[in-house]
Amino acid sequence: MVNIAEPLSIDVCGMLGLDETSVTFLLLIVLAASLSSYNVLASEIKPTGRIDDMCPTTCSATYGNGKCKVDCMKVGFASGKCATSDIFKNKCCCTK
Repeated sequence: MVNIAEPLSIDVCGMLGLDETSVTFLLLIVLAASLSSYNVLASEIKPTGRIDDMCPTTCSATYGNGKCKVDCMKVGFASGKCATSDIFKNKCCCTK
């Protein structure tokens, strides 16, 4: 006879052939991967040469990221976008 008051426990890790160490290691990998992408998303454009050469044009309501990227690519850069930090003062900055 089954005792209704006793909680039912299912060993999912045992069913999948995983031990506690493997699950802990997997969770650490997932945590490390999620934290490593944080720095990529928060990175900022940093000039490597003269700012005048890499950030030639001031962005505006009519000259945004799309036009900036196209203009940068025309002169040999890989891409470009409007940078709004204090050092760039809303300039179109090209990236290699």
